[in-house]
Amino acid sequence: MPVTALLNRWRLALAICLTMGTPLAILAQPDLPLCDDRPTVIRGELYTDTRRWCPEDVVHDPQLEPLSFTALEAAPDGTLYATRPVSGLVMAIRDSDGDTLPDETSVFAEGLTLPNGLAYHRGDLYVSGGPHIYRLSAAGEVTILVDDLPTGTGFPVAGLTVGADDRLYVAVGAPCSNCEYTDAERGAILSMNLDGSRRQVFASGLRHPADIALYRDRLWTLDSAPRQAERNALDELNRLEAGGWYGFPYCLGAETANIAGGRDCSAGIAPAMHFGTGAVPTSLAAFPQDLLPGTKDTLIVVLSGDPSQVDFVGYKVIMISFDEDDQPLGSAVIFPFAYESGRQAYIPYRGQALYWDRFIHLNEQGFGIYPQQPLAVAVSPEGWIYISITGGRIVALRPRYDWPDHHLLYPIWTPMNPDYDPSAPPPELAY
Repeated sequence: MPVTALLNRWRLALAICLTMGTPLAILAQPDLPLCDDRPTVIRGELYTDTRRWCPEDVVHDPQLEPLSFTALEAAPDGTLYATRPVSGLVMAIRDSDGDTLPDETSVFAEGLTLPNGLAYHRGDLYVSGGPHIYRLSAAGEVTILVDDLPTGTGFPVAGLTVGADDRLYVAVGAPCSNCEYTDAERGAILSMNLDGSRRQVFASGLRHPADIALYRDRLWTLDSAPRQAERNALDELNRLEAGGWYGFPYCLGAETANIAGGRDCSAGIAPAMHFGTGAVPTSLAAFPQDLLPGTKDTLIVVLSGDPSQVDFVGYKVIMISFDEDDQPLGSAVIFPFAYESGRQAYIPYRGQALYWDRFIHLNEQGFGIYPQQPLAVAVSPEGWIYISITGGRIVALRPRYDWPDHHLLYPIWTPMNPDYDPSAPPPELAY
């Protein structure tokens, strides 16, 4: 059977499974050439866990503005959507040669105000940016749903998603880095009907909620702390609760539930996980697929990093595993990655902030992607991970099945080993 026919049959099976509600984890993977035989494979310069993932270029155009592709969304039909906020564009990247990797880029919508968030739902693409929320039909027809989101100084309107209740949720940044303010819709997650009506504040007390995602039927968001060491504030991953207050501007990160600046922080909801100050989490996506050991039902988080900070805290993408109570168990680096020891493969989470040196070193020779920064992540229905990077680049990480016994290279105390034993003692970490 020709390769094209095989791929079309796989796509048909995928569509049927999605329609009938078949779990994504059991979907058959397309029959593709081995990683090293693919012409799009990235060799050497992008340090990735290549024992598990095959890195490939989707878009690489350094002539684009540095902050191209601040949001990504993978549709069930294989189209990858990406925002270019400075240009006011939403791009559609489609497969043109039948290998299922998006490679042909076209303008899907233009003239939008700072498009910076994407959510695909029931055939429509929702876009947030500036004061607007747009709905884009499959034909690219643009409908303005909202035109009065709070904007101005401070952090912008960022990510959005559709919740389990079929409502839109959009993240709106605070109007300042560290100050008091009165607008209840700033520094908040807003909820509304799919047509933009019945808008309300769902959660508040957030400084820079750069993205929002549905994971395990709950909403999750990110936050970044001011760069003030004396505050001892940390960047955050947060589980969202209706009516919840998350501390900004008085009680941040490790300060929550304590007294800060004379303020009682006991009403604040503590973060689900801490990252080091300067990690700057910018995007997150659920990974429900069960394709490789340790990947099942995880959450991917992009830690973009802070170019003004001397310490390299961010500049990486991690995959976080959780227990049945939604408590983080630990995190694995997707990239940059160099397998030198089990300690670098997976870090158990013990409540401390996750700093760069607990994962992997970065050096002056340009190891990893530095000085470029990862921006956004999306996961396709078949479990391929798309990551955008400053400098006009989007890469795809496809699960790799052609490395014999690759899972045996990981210690038994890591979820990447099929005989995972969480009771096995991991090596001591040097803090």
